[in-house]
Amino acid sequence: MADPDGNLRSRATGKSTRSETGKVLFENPAVAAAEGGDAGPAEPGVVLPIWSSGSAGTDKQTAQSPEQPAAPSPDHTDGVESVRILDRLTSRQSQMSIRGAITGDVNFSWHHVTVEIPEQPKKNLPAKTIINDINGEVKAGSLLAIMGASGAGKTTFLNLLTDRTASVLHVNATLAINNNTVQAADIRKISSYVQQQDLFFGNLTVIEHLRIQALLRMNKKLSTEERLERVREVLEELGLAKVTNSFIGSVSGGVRGISGGEQKRLAFATEVLADPPLLFADEPTSGLDSFAAQSVVQHLRGMAESGRTILCTIHQPPSEVFSKFDQLLLLAEGRTAYLGPRGGAVSYFSSIGYSCPSGFNPADFYIYTLAVVPTEREASKERIKAITDKYVDIEKQQGIHNRPAPKPSARITKAVRELGHEHGESWWTQFRVIGKRTFLLTRRNPILIQVNIGTTIMTSLVMGLVFLGIGSEGNIQQRVQGVAGSMFFVIALTAFTGAGNIVQTVPVERPIFLREYENRMYSPYVYFLCKYVSTLPLNILLQLLASVITYFMFGLSSIAARYFIFYALVNLTVINSESIGYIISAVAGDNVAVAFALTPIGIVPLMLFAGLLLNLDSTPPYFIWLEFISFMRWGFEAAMINEWRNDTLENCTGAVQVCFPNGAAVLRSYALDTETSTIGDNVGILIGLAVGYRLIALAITMITLRVGVKR
Repeated sequence: MADPDGNLRSRATGKSTRSETGKVLFENPAVAAAEGGDAGPAEPGVVLPIWSSGSAGTDKQTAQSPEQPAAPSPDHTDGVESVRILDRLTSRQSQMSIRGAITGDVNFSWHHVTVEIPEQPKKNLPAKTIINDINGEVKAGSLLAIMGASGAGKTTFLNLLTDRTASVLHVNATLAINNNTVQAADIRKISSYVQQQDLFFGNLTVIEHLRIQALLRMNKKLSTEERLERVREVLEELGLAKVTNSFIGSVSGGVRGISGGEQKRLAFATEVLADPPLLFADEPTSGLDSFAAQSVVQHLRGMAESGRTILCTIHQPPSEVFSKFDQLLLLAEGRTAYLGPRGGAVSYFSSIGYSCPSGFNPADFYIYTLAVVPTEREASKERIKAITDKYVDIEKQQGIHNRPAPKPSARITKAVRELGHEHGESWWTQFRVIGKRTFLLTRRNPILIQVNIGTTIMTSLVMGLVFLGIGSEGNIQQRVQGVAGSMFFVIALTAFTGAGNIVQTVPVERPIFLREYENRMYSPYVYFLCKYVSTLPLNILLQLLASVITYFMFGLSSIAARYFIFYALVNLTVINSESIGYIISAVAGDNVAVAFALTPIGIVPLMLFAGLLLNLDSTPPYFIWLEFISFMRWGFEAAMINEWRNDTLENCTGAVQVCFPNGAAVLRSYALDTETSTIGDNVGILIGLAVGYRLIALAITMITLRVGVKR
């Protein structure tokens, strides 16, 4: 406890003491033992910044003062208080207020956390320890700043706490809620994570974005009205009510919208909709000016005071921002240099020989003190080791460092997992909400629609002029060659256009898709299905324009049924080429440049074996398989059958050159399967290939999601 003068007061004796230098000290080993374990006397002149993992507490005075909390008792309890709290978490939210019980007291602690990069003999890289045996706790109602120089392990530590550690790392850690061990995957069920990069669809308004999040992320037992009421509460809580109907905006998308600070607050609003008791944030002030940064952290301070437990990594905050935090964790070389009240850090560092100059921002001082200076590497490492060793010594004095980790509680684990099961909407709800959003985004991008329409008309007119009247003028050989060339050109151009439309949009959306998938908003199956369906209306319009222009300018058959078959084949070609685009996008991840570079590799081999550039009878045996998976081969064959089969062309009596007495002869000259193939067969194959391609794209995406590949 702290006395009115701010001195640390022993909970055992109620007496505060000071060293000769004015630093607060524990008087004797008995007092230290009362604070949590077998302890020797504190080293003279050292302030003890030790954290506590005792029972839950929500006293706001504790959260705002530099008081040192008592260290935990080494005896493990059965977690009665924790069970009571988590029982509230799993109760029916429809029978309580919107904010519900998930803002209940959750004290979060970590024990003996170690993260290592294993040895990589092939690259001649030794094993490396990123996080080295650290412990700590943050209580409900606290706002904890996690700070350290570059390479201190802040991001790795936060990723571990949020169950986002890369699969190649070796992790040894115990995480606990209210002194009861839980799995990292279970922590995600009662927490939210605000990542450093703000990812939004710029063409959505603030209220539209939050409504979508509410419909897919909040407890499914809540009614739509309750969810929308929660949206209104969050807008007010985070100061976004005045921009409710403003577009979020996107610099890359050319859409003007809300400010950077408002976007950051919107990111927090997105994560707190479900009222998580535990909130993580990675660099919440990154990219913001000092005023916007102060506003964001002030709102975090308000959320913490409402009972949430908040942990943030932050890099060299201004003094005004730094003052908003009440707890501080300093990491250096993967070890703890300090964990305790923010206000006590200056005294602690002074007590171990590192005094912050007067008028100097303490946050900057800590970073400079704990940084490895390139020109003084060895001296820096020795200084860091001395500071972190001192902190470990204090932990040992308090009996914390060697204390056994908390034990798991079956009831706590079950309660947390049942809470997780209350989230996640039905397949139909996911499809309805995401489908509506996808169509809305398409409709709000008129420039893209106009460009597609203009490009389609221009390229169709150019093709029409090149092959003008080719199907009805000239001798039969000229007609056969011209019609085949025009059919092939339409299919090839459609293939590149369809794949290109996908590879320039899907990789851009992938980071948002990954984040929403991690947040369990929807299944990848739903996302892909919505993308497939959303492209159909525009494709139908574009191919109608293209087919009307090209078909009649080419001078092809005047039979109406043949035109509609041609139109259907062009649409199927687009669907297949888009499917190839999805495969390429799945391989390229979020790299648009790589996706564009891979597009010719995915399309050209299929084009070579379409049946025009290389006679199918001449296909090398080792490439025959490409014929069968080439959608362009089946589309070209169907288009040729549609134009030539059953036609009588010329009398070949006495002919001395190549002669085509009928359409079947034309088809045989291209080694197309005229004896057994029908247009219906080819249409069925095209549909099957489209389904197969898209399943492959989905499989690649699922594999990257499951193995944790970062794209």
